[in-house]
Amino acid sequence: MQKGNSYILLDERWKLEDFSILTKEYMQLYGFFYALRSVESNQLSQLEFERMPWLGGGSVVGFFSIMGKLVPPESKPEVKQIQYASPGFIELTLISDVAKDIGIIVSSICASIASIAGTYNLIYSQYQKRKLTQLKIKDLEVKQLREEIIFVQKSIKQLQEGFSLTSSQVQSLHKISKGDELVQLKMLLALYGRAKPIAELQANNKANFKNA
Repeated sequence: MQKGNSYILLDERWKLEDFSILTKEYMQLYGFFYALRSVESNQLSQLEFERMPWLGGGSVVGFFSIMGKLVPPESKPEVKQIQYASPGFIELTLISDVAKDIGIIVSSICASIASIAGTYNLIYSQYQKRKLTQLKIKDLEVKQLREEIIFVQKSIKQLQEGFSLTSSQVQSLHKISKGDELVQLKMLLALYGRAKPIAELQANNKANFKNA
């Protein structure tokens, strides 16, 4: 993967917590998409998160933590230049394709922010109501819970489309989850939680990732 420069355009008045959101969530998204590209190019042979229980919220936090650790020091984003004005920018040196991946999901959510939020809220409420947090897809198959399995498959498709994920990214998620569709749903729900705050910065004209 090639390194290059990426520009995040800044505008409007920023609060200190805006920079906190940008730093924390951007780095988690960066680790996620870096891992997907690494899986796609067969650069990762043994993935620690394959052995994760994926039961409850702790696994989600651990998943993104592991994703971040998979990024080698030389591939982590570095701030090259910051100009805070109206407009201003942050110039980063990083893996260019990963920056583009982040720009795509952020812009996709931003373009239909209310619609995607509605989709997410509906899926998540049903996910909780069906008590899927402590289960894996094999549990549904053993119990022959066909309605729940269909719900999981449909929800995955809706989120993949809403996030504008490519077929390669979908395949990488399939490999990471070892084909467990319920684990994939948990990954996508968690991904939305990290991408939404960044998309809101763009929706509020505070940052623009479209040309990152």
